[in-house]
Amino acid sequence: MKKICLYRKENGNENLQGRYDNVEEAQDTVKKLTEDEGNGSIFDYFYKEEDYEEITDRVKTYEDACKVLGVEPINEQNAKAQGFRSDEIARRKLETIAAALNEGWKPDWNNTDQYKYYPYFYIQENAKGKGSAGLSFAYTNRAASYTFAVIGSRLCFYASRLARYAGNQFTDLYEQILIEKL
Repeated sequence: MKKICLYRKENGNENLQGRYDNVEEAQDTVKKLTEDEGNGSIFDYFYKEEDYEEITDRVKTYEDACKVLGVEPINEQNAKAQGFRSDEIARRKLETIAAALNEGWKPDWNNTDQYKYYPYFYIQENAKGKGSAGLSFAYTNRAASYTFAVIGSRLCFYASRLARYAGNQFTDLYEQILIEKL
């Protein structure tokens, strides 16, 4: 499939800004970007048509994500020998998968207008009729300390479709980090 790829020239580098279905979408993005100071002028941007295979077609497994990023997969036997638990290994794998699916996008936690998406799970009761749940949200304020925690920032996505895809495709890894097996 062909996509219009928008790049920005910065310090001798060409940084991908996004992929679009048509030139008009890319031009609209440049207009919006250059309205803000610090994003350069229209002359700092260029686009070209390139072949592109959707990231969700390229990343079906953890090993695929490693290939996309050009990194070696975790040696699980070595990690376990060093004391890493299964949930810790699963979290590291999910961080790699999220990085690959986000294709270089990193969340800007100072930008409250930037949406960040996570997979959402409904955890059903187990066969014995008792509910099981892992840490996906914690809150306390009636103790000596005040604590607030949510899902880790390394596991967020720039688009809801990617969060949905990750949650469906890698359910087994999310289960390992969210649900403690008794």
